[in-house]
Amino acid sequence: MMAVVDKNRKGFAFLQFDDRRNEDAYINAQAATRLFPGDRVEVLMSGGEVQDLRIVEHRFKEIIGRYQPAAGGRGTVLYESKKSSEEVFIPLASKARTGEWVRVKLQFHEGGPRAVSGEVVEIYGMELPASSDLPRVAAEYGLVEHHTEDAKAEGRRASIGSEADWKASGRTDLRQVPFITIDGETARDFDDAVFVERKGNGYILWVGIADVSHYVSPGTALDREARARATSVYFPERAFHMLPSELSENLCSLKPHEPRLTMVARMEFGPGAQRTKTDIFEAVILSRRRATYNEIHAEELAHGKDPKWEYAAHYGLFRELKAMRSQRGSIEFELPEPDIVADAEGNVASIGRRTRNDAHKLIEEFMVAANESVAEWAIEQGIKLGMSEGWPFVYRLHDQPEEMALLRFQKLATVSGVNFPFKKGGVTPKAVADIARAIQGHPAEAMLNQQLLRSMKQAIYGTVNIGHFGLASRAYSHFTSPIRRYPDLLVHRVLRWALRVSKKVEKLPKPTDIKALAESLERDSEHSSYRERLATQAERDSIRLKQVRLMTRHVGEELEGKIIGLIERGIFVEIGSPYVEGMISVEDLKDDLYEFHEERMVLVGKRKKRTFKVGQPVKVRVLRADLERRQIDFELLS
Repeated sequence: MMAVVDKNRKGFAFLQFDDRRNEDAYINAQAATRLFPGDRVEVLMSGGEVQDLRIVEHRFKEIIGRYQPAAGGRGTVLYESKKSSEEVFIPLASKARTGEWVRVKLQFHEGGPRAVSGEVVEIYGMELPASSDLPRVAAEYGLVEHHTEDAKAEGRRASIGSEADWKASGRTDLRQVPFITIDGETARDFDDAVFVERKGNGYILWVGIADVSHYVSPGTALDREARARATSVYFPERAFHMLPSELSENLCSLKPHEPRLTMVARMEFGPGAQRTKTDIFEAVILSRRRATYNEIHAEELAHGKDPKWEYAAHYGLFRELKAMRSQRGSIEFELPEPDIVADAEGNVASIGRRTRNDAHKLIEEFMVAANESVAEWAIEQGIKLGMSEGWPFVYRLHDQPEEMALLRFQKLATVSGVNFPFKKGGVTPKAVADIARAIQGHPAEAMLNQQLLRSMKQAIYGTVNIGHFGLASRAYSHFTSPIRRYPDLLVHRVLRWALRVSKKVEKLPKPTDIKALAESLERDSEHSSYRERLATQAERDSIRLKQVRLMTRHVGEELEGKIIGLIERGIFVEIGSPYVEGMISVEDLKDDLYEFHEERMVLVGKRKKRTFKVGQPVKVRVLRADLERRQIDFELLS
């Protein structure tokens, strides 16, 4: 079984298995000596105990920490985070002085007295600059920004071809369809375009997706890099893209008024947004407009009631799709997200709270519809071709949560003042969706949403369809973003193969070939799921680092906030402007001795009975902003 090492500051570790149905395995401090945080390991278990462990990959490539010289020109560098603390031996002399921040390239050793040593490659000084934030997080998660020259050269050589080429390959010419791209103001690549038209009492939805698979063939430098990364990663400063800009910002970007090769899903919907037909095309399209979410939202506010408005059908279908998904039990979490404005050097200008309007939600609904349609089309196509389980495919899978996890959440919600009628045997998407709706507008909404989300299973990629619990979907794929997700690229390749077999351009593969394809897709799915988790963690850490960095400028200031969480060690407080989260330690509450009552989710003073609860407004002073541990500490004022 595959697992990731989660190492504690005290030296012991837990193994977090890829298959989250397995409980974390404990590794004592002595056995964990040769393990480093984030190591990916292969584990042999027996009787619930770890029998053997092999390190497959070291996630950390570099660290940033404080230097401490030692005798003989040698030294050590102490890497610290909120969860772990590691001392790295530096065998070569360095010009760094005591206490200076340095960047260290790591060297792991299978044998010898030390598991890891390092080489100082950059000296920052006594203060850690903003420019170090991105390399710091990237090194911790083994993320690479720049692409190889081979991959970029392949991207430069790529060509859209001629009309004759399109015709010869059987590509459908859909340039007459008035597609539009709708993205954010700062978007540089546009990988999806949409168009909606009315048909009787229903609608036809066209979703065109950049045909990355036409340019990225298996075994090429582009493909090797795309698979290794598996996803783009988005940081406040900039993104680390899965594909080089030669493709992502050029031929695979659906720029207006330029022909582009695409995979297109054409979906017909009857009354109530019930899908009646799906067609898949290898196509060429011509986007008529590049619009932003804010532009379309403003136009809808001004013209939305006019049935002749050019996007009236778009919004009509959007509302029916949204209502249909809500009725069947699709779960919607409105989790607050920070909107960070930072320059290329990592300096933070501001952190606000990201807002979403109906134009964002419209595109999301259309992408969900396309992802569902494509997955079900692949299943139906495989059955038509004699495959009882459908064509080998990559699904986006989300298993149902454990009943006990939801019952524990129900208890938490009840003590927070939210009651809902969830009972044993009631683990359905509709039941969880009702819970999410019951939380809306509550003072503890943010905390409860986070806890509800944690009680759910994590979505993964896989080849055996179990549906998507959160979306209440029988079958779901990731089809809509092959520029930034490798599973989407795999889906496009499988669709092309299935299309050509169905058109008898190619023969039905032999059973051995189909088996080999399924096994290959499963390996790629497992790898992509792992890389996605890394990317998500890296993005969160990067955001946290920026929040701490911004608050270094606010130390000593008094701010208004509200309590969003309570634990035995203290009180979590959210500040609205700037939008950050910090903690008041119980040790810093000097007016009384406080006890945490988990069953009531309150912190209560023993003598004065002063009580703190979620949603309560508080006034705080910023005590410290620790860039090393990425932690913001507050002092309670009132």
